[in-house]
Amino acid sequence: MSFNDLISGALTTTGQVRNEPVQARSSERIGALLDAASAVVAEVGIERLTTAMVAERAGASIGTVYRYFPDRIAVLSAMSLRGFERFLRKSVDNLEAASPSTIDGVFDCLIDASVEMHRTEPGYTSIRLSDQIALPEVEGGTTSARVAGPLAAILTDELGVVDDDLVNRLDIALTIADALIVRAFISAPRGDEAAIAATRAVVGSYLGSSVHA
Repeated sequence: MSFNDLISGALTTTGQVRNEPVQARSSERIGALLDAASAVVAEVGIERLTTAMVAERAGASIGTVYRYFPDRIAVLSAMSLRGFERFLRKSVDNLEAASPSTIDGVFDCLIDASVEMHRTEPGYTSIRLSDQIALPEVEGGTTSARVAGPLAAILTDELGVVDDDLVNRLDIALTIADALIVRAFISAPRGDEAAIAATRAVVGSYLGSSVHA
């Protein structure tokens, strides 16, 4: 296996889009709608988002929004999935560039990718803060659970990690990192550097005491 397998392993659904795009034009239109929704969420939050706001921000008709998304929850779910996929791709880029040889090094790459997403993706912090029940990501459960399985397989294959409970431990470490990074960006738009550093320390301490190569 390779770090690139993290993407295919963690992406278990295509999201809640009413009409799957079969042409580049349709795909671009969906992207524009999600860009508009992300901008609105960054300004007013998840609870106040409406499909009408998405249509207005995108310069589209409400019918265009409903052509692809049956309701506001579907829009938010698609935003969440797109953000998740972008996080995975940034993570893999970091992993392939750094070629880490330790679990701590792997998580540094994942944390760096998450921090970059919070800094550059409008609405990403609000989506990550949201309750998973309110924003269902359908198959595979939470994002941490979806990453933990394929990541465990990669760590076993690439780093020789042997741990019968590895998937569960990685799920916990990923959940800890996600929660602490969200906290860092709630208190500071660019992320509280002390909180980000604390995330690395807490996750490193947990992994060091529970997972061994």
